[in-house]
Amino acid sequence: MDTTTSLPAFKYHPDPVSTGAVVRDEDAPCLSCNRIRGYVYDGPVYSEKFHHLTHCLCPWCIADGSAARRFGAEFADSGTMDGVTNEVREEIAKRTPGFLSWQEGQWLTCCSDAAEFLGAAGAKELAKQLPEARRAVEQHLRDDFDLSGKELKEFMAALSKEDQPTAYVFRCRHCREYLAYVDQT
Repeated sequence: MDTTTSLPAFKYHPDPVSTGAVVRDEDAPCLSCNRIRGYVYDGPVYSEKFHHLTHCLCPWCIADGSAARRFGAEFADSGTMDGVTNEVREEIAKRTPGFLSWQEGQWLTCCSDAAEFLGAAGAKELAKQLPEARRAVEQHLRDDFDLSGKELKEFMAALSKEDQPTAYVFRCRHCREYLAYVDQT
C-alpha cells in the first residue's frame, strides 16, 4: 500500500474525507491505476459502459482525470450549472469527487464559478458545524418551497444528514457566501 503521498487537493470539494466522498480503505485497489493507496472514492460515478466503479477508484485518479478518461466517467452532474465556463464544468464532472444525494445532486454556482461543496447537513450539523450556512438553507426554503414562519421553523428542525430532507451546503470561492439547497425523494 502506498501512503507516502498526501491526498490530492480538490478546489471545489475541499474536504472529501469529511463529506464521506473519500473513505479510508487499506485494502481497496484502484481500478484505474491498479494501486492500493489507503483511500478510495465512495461517491457517485456515472459511466455508460462501467456500472460498478463506486469504491473502486482512488482520489488521485479522479484528481488527474485519468479515471474519467479511462472509464468514460463523470463524478458530478455539471449540466445544471449556470454561468460557468466549460473548463469549470469539466473540472466538476471529471476531476472532482461528487456527493450522494436523495435525487441527482446539483452543484451550485456563484460569482461565475462553481462553489465549494462543504457537505450534507441536517438541523444538528447546521447548528454545530455550519451555523453560518443556516441563513442560506432558510433562503432556499423560502424561495423554492415557499416556506415561512412556523412551517419554515418546523422544516428546518426536520432536516437530517442521515434521512430526508437533507440540506447540501456550498460556499462561494470568491465572495465566501454560503449557498444551499434541500433534497428529498
